Formats: sequence, C-alpha cells, structure tokens
Amino acid sequence: MLFHAHSANAVGIWHPLFDHLTSVSRLAREFASAMPWADEACLSGLLHDIGKYGDLFQARLRGQASGLDHWSTGAQLALLQHRAVAACLAIEGHHIGLQSGNTEALRRLLTEQLRNRHSLGLTLSDENTLRLKERAFADGIEPIQPTSHALTSWERAVASMLDVRMLFSCLVDADFLDTEAHFDFAWGLRQTRMVSLPHGKMKAILQEEAA
Repeated sequence: MLFHAHSANAVGIWHPLFDHLTSVSRLAREFASAMPWADEACLSGLLHDIGKYGDLFQARLRGQASGLDHWSTGAQLALLQHRAVAACLAIEGHHIGLQSGNTEALRRLLTEQLRNRHSLGLTLSDENTLRLKERAFADGIEPIQPTSHALTSWERAVASMLDVRMLFSCLVDADFLDTEAHFDFAWGLRQTRMVSLPHGKMKAILQEEAA
C-alpha cells in the first residue's frame, strides 16, 4: 500500500508520505547544520507525521474521516525511544504551537492518556504505535539515534529552551516548504533554489516575496 502525506495537488499528483518525511528531515537537518543537535532535527523530520501511516488518516485524505491527531505518536517515539525531548516538543507543536516541556505535559503525550482524554478532543490516527513503526520501516523510514540533543539538562533549561525553539523552527519551516512545494510548483522551484542558503537568508527571501 502506498501511503500519502497530502492529497492531490492542482495537477492530480498525491504526495507520498515517504517523500514528505525524508524531505522534511533533510531540510530540517540542513537548517540546523551549524548546530550540534542537527541529528535531532533530522529525527524530528522523520517522525513528525508518522501517524499518517494510520488507516484513519489515509481515510481522512479521501474525505472519509476527521478530527484526527497524526503527530502525537511521533512525539511519543522521539521521547521514549530516542530520549529526544526537544524533537518531541517540536513534533507535538508543529500543528498546535510549542507546548510546555514539564514532566506532567510530557506524560500527557502517552497513548493511554491521549486515548482517554485528548486535550483537543481528537482521535489518534492509530493507537497501535508498533504498527505505525512497522509500516514506516517497510516504507524505508529508519530514524537515527541523535548523538547530541538540544535539551541536554533540565538544570540548563533556560539556555536550552533557545535551542528547543530553534529546532522547532527548523522543523516547522521544513514542513511548510515541502508541503507548499507539493501544492504549488512555483514553491518547489523556490525550495530548490534556497535550500543551500543560510536559514536566516532564506526566511528573509520568503518574507520579501510574501510582502
């Protein structure tokens, strides 16, 4: 089965989920290339939409389901499997904004908590995390273990949160660019032109074009 990240664009092409995850991962890593936690940014890209491997989300793309959370499973995997708190927060926040990183907030990301009382009243696209991981792996998605993390110590929380916000920005910008490249061919051309530019320069170009 071919899994998709987004529905058809103006020319009728659907967006393969593998292409989206790997592209966002690559862009996020490039944006963070000067930082020691670039691997964690890469991880966040691979996991940010892993919930889209769920049958319910694929049905949503066909207009047959709604009210789904497709991101929290990726956040949970980043936290529990990779001990990557910053990636977890970035993934959880890429649709709803950066959330608190305290212990209680992180505990609410666990599947059993989300199943019983989702803060937004949503339904997980698939409650079976193992099934999502297996589908992603079969699709060619192999998350790496980061060698360095943006949030290294709660004792350094104030300083580390700047890195968390930067990682969050890398993921959100990468996700936005790849999604727009799918739906708008002109964006695809701009993406190709700008991925090699420094992150700040790229954002300045985007802001100028949007003005």
